Amino acid sequence: MKSRILFLYNAVAEEERHGHYGECMTFAQAAKIGQALVEGGHQVLHLNLRSPVQLEEFLRAHGPFTIAFCIAEGFLALPSTLFDGTGTPWVRKILEKRGVPATHTSVAGMEVCRNKDETYQALAANNIRVPAHFTIRPEAGSIDQQLKAIEEMMQFPLFVKPCGGGNSIGISEKSIVNNPRELEEQVYFLLEDLGDLPILVETYLPGQEYTIGIIGNEEKTVLPILAFPRDEKVRSFQVKKTSFTRRYEQEIITAEDPRYWRLYKLAVDTFAAVGAQDILRIDVREDSYGTPMVIDVNGTPTLTESSSLPYMAAQAGFSYSELINHILDTALERVYGQRTTEITG
Repeated sequence: MKSRILFLYNAVAEEERHGHYGECMTFAQAAKIGQALVEGGHQVLHLNLRSPVQLEEFLRAHGPFTIAFCIAEGFLALPSTLFDGTGTPWVRKILEKRGVPATHTSVAGMEVCRNKDETYQALAANNIRVPAHFTIRPEAGSIDQQLKAIEEMMQFPLFVKPCGGGNSIGISEKSIVNNPRELEEQVYFLLEDLGDLPILVETYLPGQEYTIGIIGNEEKTVLPILAFPRDEKVRSFQVKKTSFTRRYEQEIITAEDPRYWRLYKLAVDTFAAVGAQDILRIDVREDSYGTPMVIDVNGTPTLTESSSLPYMAAQAGFSYSELINHILDTALERVYGQRTTEITG
């Protein structure tokens, strides 16, 4: 019997992929991943995730499943769950309650990965370098008083970003702030745009940015590392969306380059510190002295064909279908002790 895979994702039409739906994929992109899973010899059931009730009903009607290939960031009918850090663990809690294992990181790990302040706490506790930072919490009292504390404690330029979410939602050229007025404007803009969510204010790192892909559990593979052009001061959503058009300006760092091993160790240490499983993408940026610091981790990295992780995997010899099935096999081995599992009972 083939493994029965529940493929969970969030897809919208291309023209809707902005704002709160910026992290969603298109229907064509979801179909590509689903086809790759079929090519791996699996029976695949698709669910474009809209609500917790929809997921519960689908599990009751169509189970059992060997595993969920889960890249859903939250629920389309609850847009805030797509970016506020709650959606990814919430989906996994429902699966866990129904006894369905999932690919990617666990509930606890996702709560760390999807909340940048918790990410930084976990990394700092394990002696992994992160930028100096301050978390603005609307529930903690006056925003103006918290801004004043930042001005007294930190030096400009600073970088302002939401604590939750990924894919650079809430990040733009205006995220770099050079004075108190710009800081205040950007903080209040995010509060108005995304709601009363925590905001991370950190020292701006002017050096080169890298992204690192790591796949595995007991045995890990660190993919060839991607270095972005030095003139990219901010990797905003729009920059990431068109990044594939600048591949000729990007550098692939392999094991022959001394930088690879420094970043390799940083990636492996980060994977352990945040409690990751199966796959993690880590974003790193250098300070003015060339010291690499972790600025973000993503437990559900974008897997569309033109995105960074499939590009890095291709440099290691993976076809797109092989990458998708390698992630699935890694999870199956973690859950069942083998890479091809049949439903029993």
